[in-house]
Amino acid sequence: MNTIGIIKEIDSLGRIVIPKDFRDRLMLDKSVEVILTTDGILIRNPTYEVVKR
Repeated sequence: MNTIGIIKEIDSLGRIVIPKDFRDRLMLDKSVEVILTTDGILIRNPTYEVVKR
């Protein structure tokens, strides 16, 4: 996979938009897992299923 970078603004509520091209390439769905690492932030599909009650 080639490295692709983009700079995005963080809004006043702390949100960023993940570009559609990125979501499509990574096959991201409605929910993502956000992990803080020593190198930065990792965003990926959850490794578990969310159960709504």
